[in-house]
Amino acid sequence: MNQEPTPAMTDPTTPPSSHPTTPPSSRRTRLRRRIVVAVTGLLVLTLTAASGALWLLTGKLLHPTDDTPLNTRVIAVGNATVTLPATDESRYTGTYGLVWQDSGSAQRRSGELGRVLASDGKTVTRELQATTPPAVGAKAKIIVTVWNSDPRRAVGLDYQDVSYPGDLGPMPAWYLPGSRSTWVIQVHGLGAGRSAGLRTMPGLHDLGYPILDITYRNDPGAPRDSNGSRQLGNTEWRDLDAAVGYARAHGASGVVLYGFSMGGAIVENYLQRAQDTSAVRSVVLDSPALDYRAAIDTIATGLGLPFPIADLTAPFIRFRAGVDLDQVDTLAANRRDGGPEQPVLLFHGTADTLVPYAGSARFARDWPDKVRLVTVPGAGHTGSWNADPARYDKELADFLGQHS
Repeated sequence: MNQEPTPAMTDPTTPPSSHPTTPPSSRRTRLRRRIVVAVTGLLVLTLTAASGALWLLTGKLLHPTDDTPLNTRVIAVGNATVTLPATDESRYTGTYGLVWQDSGSAQRRSGELGRVLASDGKTVTRELQATTPPAVGAKAKIIVTVWNSDPRRAVGLDYQDVSYPGDLGPMPAWYLPGSRSTWVIQVHGLGAGRSAGLRTMPGLHDLGYPILDITYRNDPGAPRDSNGSRQLGNTEWRDLDAAVGYARAHGASGVVLYGFSMGGAIVENYLQRAQDTSAVRSVVLDSPALDYRAAIDTIATGLGLPFPIADLTAPFIRFRAGVDLDQVDTLAANRRDGGPEQPVLLFHGTADTLVPYAGSARFARDWPDKVRLVTVPGAGHTGSWNADPARYDKELADFLGQHS
């Protein structure tokens, strides 16, 4: 028997739907797809940003340039004085350099910043020694190397342009004669050039030491290798090895190795890897890069990069330049091999924002009988001499008097 349809089934006032209702499972599928697309896009953006940050960070290590902008200005100029805006840099006690843009030309000039004469909340007035003073309003910057010229123009010392035979070709160097048979070989750091050693030359010269201030591969004017990148001491130690050979061939009975920043890593890698280090009487290190992983963390923090970026930098450096940071970790190498053979004098400032002071402190704690650490409160990277030149020179003279 046929059943009559109910009104609900055949209500003529309800038109049939032209869009069937989407099942809940289909809506969930579309939502999952949108989430996957959004997360994938976010990951791509994050990886792109991370790659850019890694490229920037490793570029600062492998292709350093003196790209610090003229970040201050000259407010007033007096009789052998200059007034600058009050900043942490302009308030630093000690001796620094001032570089400024010459008025009406693209030429940069420089002078020596001396004592702080007056300071308030807005300005700092300091002594300034300069052949041509800056103009009021000139853009300027403060530099730790003080001078950016040669020994004669900077500190009035006669020198010779020489070259020593490296495995890539002739390596330029400055040679300053002296009365002693032990030479001091100075090795600069990242982007600094030989001018880094100008600060210590007068004191060393007064003590009678001949000085060889060297370049190494990929420096301006020096031979380039196939990579063209800094190797953080991994290959540059061979150039120091050649410089030691040059000194011995030209009458040196022994050498003192003096490394600034990455130059300290070059010195330590030479001592770890060279076949013959018997000529080395002692070692002087200034803000040395003994542990690059710690330095990378410090630089990354200064750049505002998240910590995981720093963790990724080591393999990125290996990919980009072929440098294994474990091979140039001389802090670990000394622990593995029983510590330094030669006595070490180590200068480091507590306000170093590039190479952490803690690494030098660990080195001195590990080998208290071999390493003398001179801690300079408030000094920045390679700024220990600047903060207190008299103390620095005395510590250096006392150490060399015992160990050269």
